[in-house]
Amino acid sequence: MNLLENVSLKPFNTFGIDVSAKYFSTFNSAEQLQAILVNNDLNSLPRLILGGGSNMLFTKDFDGLVLRNRIPGIEVVNEDSEFWYVKSGAGVLWHDLVLWCIERGYQGIENLSLIPGTAGAAPIQNIGAYGVELKDTFYQLEAIDLTTGNVVVYDKDACNFGYRQSVFKAELKGKFIITSVMLALRKQPQYNVSYGAITQELSRMGVESPDAKSISQAVVKIRQSKLPDPAKIGGMQVVFQKSRGV
Repeated sequence: MNLLENVSLKPFNTFGIDVSAKYFSTFNSAEQLQAILVNNDLNSLPRLILGGGSNMLFTKDFDGLVLRNRIPGIEVVNEDSEFWYVKSGAGVLWHDLVLWCIERGYQGIENLSLIPGTAGAAPIQNIGAYGVELKDTFYQLEAIDLTTGNVVVYDKDACNFGYRQSVFKAELKGKFIITSVMLALRKQPQYNVSYGAITQELSRMGVESPDAKSISQAVVKIRQSKLPDPAKIGGMQVVFQKSRGV
């Protein structure tokens, strides 16, 4: 187990807040996480699960254990006449998963391009953008029960998805750590270009017959034109706040 003490969290949050964790550990597999959870010296500590750090605004040092989820890996684990079943480690960056699928001709999540965070965080709030939500392609996930250390599988119904909502933001909040996510991606494309400015952006790009790659590129252009890059603006905002004495 890789357990560090008094670790700065500045590199691990997009706002660039320089606070420290009393204890810090990165896990790269479900087995490593389970080994941490059975450590009696750590059981009584407050825990914070850290993925991409894009939705974390630290205001003070964390007097507990920060667990950074970096479980890697993307693979097609099965297929049938309708779907490819793609499994991703929870620590994979969501946009990297989108690009991996597009490069291999798997469609269904291209509208969710450039959403910050990790694959493991995606089901927690049922991420969505431009007429598509995670639940549209979600098949199942694996998670570790923080009480027992056991691996539990949740299918779409068990996740109780709603608008930016899931069971993991409600009654199961703080009780599980997601270790993998599996998507069912259709072999016959069902592209959604009617929402927002996608059609207009595709037209500006000179695309007459959209595919997953061109839709992803259009979404990226739209998001970059409307939204700040959290990896850059976050740090700038902190500097601005400090300069004003905030």
